Amino acid sequence: MKYGYLIKERRAELGLTQQDLSDYTGLSVRIIKSVESEKGNPSLSTLERIAEILGLEIVIKVKGVN
Repeated sequence: MKYGYLIKERRAELGLTQQDLSDYTGLSVRIIKSVESEKGNPSLSTLERIAEILGLEIVIKVKGVN
């Protein structure tokens, strides 16, 4: 499953709009939309800010490492 879909679904579960998430994270609505649609390449700090507000955890997997 892709991160954009997970972020969008979690935001919806919490009853937040993109504007709400923008306000809580300090990121622009444009960035929130971009992350949810997986356009561009968001920084780890951007994803961390969103994950913190949504109560999500970021897990980084390295190919070839168990």
